[in-house]
Amino acid sequence: MIVVVDTNVAISGLLWTGPPNHILKWARDGLLRILACQETTDELRRAIQYGRLAKRISELETFPARILSYYMNLVFFVPSPEKIPGIIVEDPFDNIFLGLATENNARLIISGDKHLTDLKQYHQIEIVKPDEACNVIEKLIK
Repeated sequence: MIVVVDTNVAISGLLWTGPPNHILKWARDGLLRILACQETTDELRRAIQYGRLAKRISELETFPARILSYYMNLVFFVPSPEKIPGIIVEDPFDNIFLGLATENNARLIISGDKHLTDLKQYHQIEIVKPDEACNVIEKLIK
């Protein structure tokens, strides 16, 4: 199954346990293909440097570059979307996840961002929170 995860889900999955972490583990095990492009990995690179994450990263006895490297080896890197819709005006960067998903035939966009989840669907692609994504994925892998 091809999916797109937003930056907050990626960070949660990389740094904590819970549904986002399950999603990343399924990708690691080859059960999911998580799509990423230059812009989404650049945003993750910036976000993982935020001071508020420093304590958690230190607790894990790692550092941002190692976390980013792990993620880069986990995802399927694709070209940046040619068409980025202008649907989300409150946080325009979130539109890249819509473009990434539509141009690469993703089945799900996994996000905790209200701007995305309020859409519920975009071009027949479901937009779900991580716990909902886990329910969908678990049914498919059993």
